[in-house]
Amino acid sequence: MERDESEKQQTSEEMAFLVREILTRARPTLYLGSSPRWGWNDTDPVRQRLLSKLREIVPGMNLGHVPDWKPLDSLTFSSGISILAGLPASRLEAVLAHLDAERSHEGFVLVLHDNCAPAHLRHGFDIGDPSRLERLLDHLEKVLREGSVTPWGHTPEGRLHIEQLEKSGSEKRPDWSWDETRSVNIPEEFRHELAAGLDEHAE
Repeated sequence: MERDESEKQQTSEEMAFLVREILTRARPTLYLGSSPRWGWNDTDPVRQRLLSKLREIVPGMNLGHVPDWKPLDSLTFSSGISILAGLPASRLEAVLAHLDAERSHEGFVLVLHDNCAPAHLRHGFDIGDPSRLERLLDHLEKVLREGSVTPWGHTPEGRLHIEQLEKSGSEKRPDWSWDETRSVNIPEEFRHELAAGLDEHAE
């Protein structure tokens, strides 16, 4: 087998493996960091579209944020599958070490990166070329159309989880009297969290 065909087969097997893990693991959560590369403040419309599509495709997928300033022991990660994207290198190393030290480290951790994955990373997917993420999304949609895999989000537990997410998302957020995040490119869903931290330290 020629090298090109071998690489294609490896990529195909990798895609199939990741698709199954993403769809069948419990409580899938996409955790975005603060890096301008695939992160929560990324201004690239291509990356924003692809990450938004990932959330839309996977039944029951939630969105989390890994800020640079919050202690890791105060963060809660999914015990099913955590997908990390846009974490600066040093923060990513700390997060992975934290997850390895946790008793619930049996959860699947997938890191979306751009050819800068840590050496000890178990499961990473290079999306420096956006077309690779597009292919992964295509595989996800194909498997869902075929019905060859039952997504966790379609199980009784998954449906209950989705209902809880919808309920928590519909609750009215408190109004903050002081919010300096308006001058920064931060998605709306994270503004109140950051503003709360700013309020706590305001004099």
